Amino acid sequence: MTIDPRDTTRRSLLATTGSLGVLGLAGCLSDDDEEDEGGNGHDDDDHDDDHDHDDDHDHDHGHMDIETFEVIDRDTDDVAVYVHGDHWHGDPLLVPKDDNLSVEAHVEDDHGDEVALGDDEEYTLNARLADGAQGIVDLESHGDHLHITGEETGITDIVFQLWHDDHADWESPALEVEVVEDIDDHDDDDHDHDDDHDHDHDDH
Repeated sequence: MTIDPRDTTRRSLLATTGSLGVLGLAGCLSDDDEEDEGGNGHDDDDHDDDHDHDDDHDHDHGHMDIETFEVIDRDTDDVAVYVHGDHWHGDPLLVPKDDNLSVEAHVEDDHGDEVALGDDEEYTLNARLADGAQGIVDLESHGDHLHITGEETGITDIVFQLWHDDHADWESPALEVEVVEDIDDHDDDDHDHDDDHDHDHDDH
């Protein structure tokens, strides 16, 4: 039997073409496997970018955990009121009408480290009226201390803030503030009331 040389050439060409097609297909599959090592249908580089984005989203800006917040009367250096959990001790804070109470704060974070306050520090002491509170006091920040000026007698609520750049990183619970005509007279009245209470207790 005579073999046509043209048939041999065609067979060789088809065999070669088929081999190249198989190799090309294997190469495509290999590239896809490398791009999808995690089996998630996405390129791993893109997945890493998404993970980095999530890290940025999870970072909690504008929040501090404060363990100690004491408001100190700058005239007496005594602690006037202090935060305990979600409430205050020693309230109400008395403020004189037509005068100001100058206060500073002793602050420690949840690691026990003192938080420095001042215009040259990372944080300053600030305050605002609580939502819905009467505007009977004026609040003026001086970086490391605060002036609370009584404008009308009565009771209101304020919120202390640790201010950073243009926002508060921490806010206190609402503090009751009472504006009185004379703090000394108010203190004497409270003392007399306590004495009467003690006297009644002794009689019983």
